[in-house]
Amino acid sequence: MPRILIVDDDEDLLLSQRLFLESRGYQVVTTPNADDAIRSIQTDKPDLVLADLMMEHFDSGFVFCKRAREQEGMANVPILMQTAASRKVGFSFDAKSDADKEWMKVDEVLTKPVPLEHLHGKIKQYLSKKP
Repeated sequence: MPRILIVDDDEDLLLSQRLFLESRGYQVVTTPNADDAIRSIQTDKPDLVLADLMMEHFDSGFVFCKRAREQEGMANVPILMQTAASRKVGFSFDAKSDADKEWMKVDEVLTKPVPLEHLHGKIKQYLSKKP
């Protein structure tokens, strides 16, 4: 059963995504902040990570993703960033080019609110690429 880590400071989002993904057969671990998520990576070894961009600070998601990629075994684990930044602060982010993926340390950026079926499709897409 694939293990997914969701990192977000929105408790409602954590609950709704966890319940939805568990009903689809995934094991889901949730954390409300980047520090807890790093500890979770070390103990839970996720197969995929969903990370919010704006948590404790506007750039918490970027800092978390950089730290996550530095953890043993995380170099090739898909990280999908979820963000409402374009609505909240007017910035738009994507990870379409290899250069964007490299500096952001994510595989894809999804705009919140992410429809649950769309999220599930993205998760299946990325997990099917894993060796």
